[in-house]
Amino acid sequence: MLNNELKNQISEDFKRLSESNSMTSYIKFLLMNSSFKITFWFRVGSYLKKKHNIFFRILYPIVFLIHKHNQNLTGIQIALGTDIGKGLAFGHFSCIVIDSDAKIGDCCSIFQGVTVGSVRGKGTPIIGNNVVLGPGSKILGDIKIGNNVFVGANAVVVKDIPDNAVVGGIPAKIINMNGLKTTQLNM
Repeated sequence: MLNNELKNQISEDFKRLSESNSMTSYIKFLLMNSSFKITFWFRVGSYLKKKHNIFFRILYPIVFLIHKHNQNLTGIQIALGTDIGKGLAFGHFSCIVIDSDAKIGDCCSIFQGVTVGSVRGKGTPIIGNNVVLGPGSKILGDIKIGNNVFVGANAVVVKDIPDNAVVGGIPAKIINMNGLKTTQLNM
């Protein structure tokens, strides 16, 4: 990951939460907003983890501890280095677990109680762009979720979901194909 890519990811994460682009707003959100705080330190830690320069190796443990502290405060378990696209936003926090092998696209909105993980270590989900994971939803196993998908509250997704779908239920079933319209949520 290049330094410009890191800046772009942090900037896109911030844009999901605020229309302002001032440094004062960045600092305010970094201190006060749980979603931006966890994504900021996740991005910086993931960047440093891939670097082998001695300076970055000294910084990494400090950022790792800050990230761990924020994980404990927010209840969002997300390992440094997890493949997550820009524009990540958490609507609410607590009880969110994301497997380190999962792949999540751009502009994903994640609400409280979400689990993205494997089933007994056999494959992890691949989630497309512009996806909303509703409160309590579970995305489990070696599955693919398309772009513009809305996963309803408490849905358990164990099968592939096509683009533009709205799903709900246990196990999740396609309710309609208006996903593009329903994923246009602002955090």
